[in-house]
Amino acid sequence: MRAADRAASERLGLPSLLLMENAGRGVAAIVARAIEAGAALDPVVVVSGGGANGGDGFVVARHLARQGLRVRVLLTAPRARVGGDAAVMLGALERMGGVPVEDGEGWADEAAWRGRLADAGVVVDAIFGIGLRDDVTGVPAAALAAMNAADAYKVAVDIPSGLDADTGRVHGVAFRADVTATMGARKLGLVVDAGAPVGDLEVVELGAPLDAPSGPLTRWIEGGPIFAELPRRGSTAHKGAAGHLLIVAGSEGKTGAALLAGRSALRAGTGLVTLATTARGQAALDAKVVELMTARYTDGEDADARESATVLAKLASRMKAVALGPGIPTGPNMRAVVRDLASRLPLPMVLDADALNLLGTEIVRVLSITPAPRILTPHPGEMERLTGRRIEEIEGDRLGAARDLAGRAKAVVVLKGARTLVAAPDGTVYVNPTATGALATAGSGDVLTGLIGSLLAQGMEPLAAARAGVFIHGAAGEALGARLGSGVMAGDLPDEIAAVIQSRLDPRPEP
Repeated sequence: MRAADRAASERLGLPSLLLMENAGRGVAAIVARAIEAGAALDPVVVVSGGGANGGDGFVVARHLARQGLRVRVLLTAPRARVGGDAAVMLGALERMGGVPVEDGEGWADEAAWRGRLADAGVVVDAIFGIGLRDDVTGVPAAALAAMNAADAYKVAVDIPSGLDADTGRVHGVAFRADVTATMGARKLGLVVDAGAPVGDLEVVELGAPLDAPSGPLTRWIEGGPIFAELPRRGSTAHKGAAGHLLIVAGSEGKTGAALLAGRSALRAGTGLVTLATTARGQAALDAKVVELMTARYTDGEDADARESATVLAKLASRMKAVALGPGIPTGPNMRAVVRDLASRLPLPMVLDADALNLLGTEIVRVLSITPAPRILTPHPGEMERLTGRRIEEIEGDRLGAARDLAGRAKAVVVLKGARTLVAAPDGTVYVNPTATGALATAGSGDVLTGLIGSLLAQGMEPLAAARAGVFIHGAAGEALGARLGSGVMAGDLPDEIAAVIQSRLDPRPEP
């Protein structure tokens, strides 16, 4: 965004003051809308710092006051330290009159701030912007503590003060917003952690084009384009036209993983699904399944490496895609089978769970010769085994970890979590907005594997299938969570996946 602001000023000749005016006016519109809807009341107290974020706050105050609302401004920096465009906007506000501006630079005690905020109906945070890198201390820290304690509707300008714009890490203390009005585009720190104190997120248009910087971008997954890309069945479609998916999953005691993946694939629209498993796994599955087909690739609970790989390759020759991993045996022979399939099968493939664990840090070498696209769907523990990096390190830079593995393995990486990330080999990363604790249940990852595999079998490109899979999976979890709370089971998800897809697709057949 800093680069985009510079480009708007240097290439287009748009004054930086105009961008600040547009930013503040957009935030003011959000506040006014909340008051009009009854979600908030005046007076509005704008707490501003001395930099550009504070300048946005002065514009917010001016526009709200012009609409007849009661507004006052509290400064966390001395007036003498308000500089640049912010000083221009503060001067305009004071010349307009009618908005008290109080210098709180000496209020290092939280109690002083609480007293000034006691009657606030809306608190607007305009202290720090995207440039913050150090921990918040002193007067701003006291102000933020009091702002968080205020019984008011809380609006953050661009980013909650104290939140790192790149990582989402809290620098000591951060404003807890009900809504964050961010400028031009979402910032990584607002979206990579679903628990960040952002509240509802609204993007304020600045009136200037966003020139893409050099290097890969990070994008927000939008529901509209996702559903527009989904395959649709015409009125003359038959089961073969909707794809055949091979799921290599399950073993004795773990057939539930195979069943969940298979049901998910069918509910997502695949015409045919075959579950390939061990002899005992097949016997157990045959007692449970109706619509799913089963096959065995080994008579033991490990595998004969050469024979099992040959059987699975022959099965796959009739398929459109493969999903490999949930609940498979974990012996040394199975490791050789997984390596063989992952490196040699000429079909798009999803690798999950024990397939990832068996490959471990060899995954980059194994996938270096693969003849078809691969999608990896690790949770953080599996990511640790794939990369050799500690979970704490991965969680501290989820985006960097996903991007690095995708680039080295030349695969699409789905790093699961509250905000699942989808990383492409070229470095582009997609952030999934659907996030819910309802998915924190055994088997939900197996359902995702079946869902993504289903979309591959129906002909979607791997990156599109991964994006759509995580979005639909999350949306189904959110819908179930709203009804069942913490009682959601993975077995509930396949039916809800079908409902989510159907609710968004045009039910009319293709012409």
